[in-house]
Amino acid sequence: MKISPKQSTERIGVQVVGEKFERAGYIFREQPVSDYGIDALIEGVEGENLTGKLVALQIKSGSSYFKESTENEYIYRGSRDHLEYWLKHSLPVLIVLCDTDNSLCFWQAVTPANISYTKKAWKILIPKYQQINSGMYVDLRNLITKFPIYKPYTISSIKDLSHGLAKRYCLRIILNKQHTQSEIVCLIKNLTQEAINTEYHRSDLTRHHWRNISAHVIWLFIFPSTEDENRNNFICQTEWFSCEISPDDLPVSNKGEEISPNLKVCWNNDYTAMAKFNEENTVSKEDFINKVIALTNSAQQLFEFAGSSLMSVEKADFGYKVMREALITKYTEMDEIYKSVTNIGLAPYECKDLGVKFQSLIAYAHNVYIPFSGVGQQMNQKEAIYNINSQSKYYIEALEELKFELKKAQ
Repeated sequence: MKISPKQSTERIGVQVVGEKFERAGYIFREQPVSDYGIDALIEGVEGENLTGKLVALQIKSGSSYFKESTENEYIYRGSRDHLEYWLKHSLPVLIVLCDTDNSLCFWQAVTPANISYTKKAWKILIPKYQQINSGMYVDLRNLITKFPIYKPYTISSIKDLSHGLAKRYCLRIILNKQHTQSEIVCLIKNLTQEAINTEYHRSDLTRHHWRNISAHVIWLFIFPSTEDENRNNFICQTEWFSCEISPDDLPVSNKGEEISPNLKVCWNNDYTAMAKFNEENTVSKEDFINKVIALTNSAQQLFEFAGSSLMSVEKADFGYKVMREALITKYTEMDEIYKSVTNIGLAPYECKDLGVKFQSLIAYAHNVYIPFSGVGQQMNQKEAIYNINSQSKYYIEALEELKFELKKAQ
């Protein structure tokens, strides 16, 4: 049985890399399985103690991997499948190029910051000064050290929904790290207990009525990320009703799973599908702002046309009938703008406030033209003019708010 030169080079490369890491003070563990993109693991050592902190290695051996280079780096090109696997890996991943003829090994971390995408795939620059030796300790320590998240959640908002019969609160919670389902359940129990004793009141009236009294109703909405909270895509919602509430005064139940006395959780089975939809339909900041500006300019022209037409009627330059016919013609253009708002894509998180103001602006502009649509056919002249004036006032206020948000986003 013969072994190919490539297989021989690969085996020599693994051995050279292993020796280099062992000499540098690391534990080297070859992965004795089929090649799925990870050839070995290394583990750091502090003094005489293993750290339990691992780094995965993809080892490439032979002269072919050193043919493409710059003055200071070697260039490695790979497939998209491998890159996706490495970026999603639970461990940090290093690409190691091994020059088996000279026993030299060069490495680079596979991180989004180090990747450059090409038309066909991707490439990564591997510095010639980054060799396997004891000097790489600080680099690897920074790579595997994760910043701790001390608080596992953030309260996005607390709403006091109390009335005369019950003290009620609704909290929106954003998770600060990935949680298992059991961890979320534990978090729900703790948060609910804390919320029961909250003393936030929306007004002096509710403060006077419910001060120093435990809550009767707690609702929680749990969001895995700020993006999910922005889209109102919760992973679960909960309810807790006090035994002190009369059965006749209980809110409508979500009929979820009871996880402790009077506390229920209802899991959102559509969460994953909605998260995927939101990710696929969220546009870039540049595209969103450009579309907002273009549609706002078009709506502004139609708004000014309606205003000038109304002014001409008031000056008796022409009658209401002439104005009505002109605005009926323009209504189709305004309606197209109104409908196109839903087709520009979802606003990125940093433009969420801009998106809200933009939708309001276009809605008010569209309302100006309502008397000249099929819906507004029954309006008489007085009602139509009143509608234009009132909706124009709202439009002007919305335009100033939009300009402020646009400046903030830019």
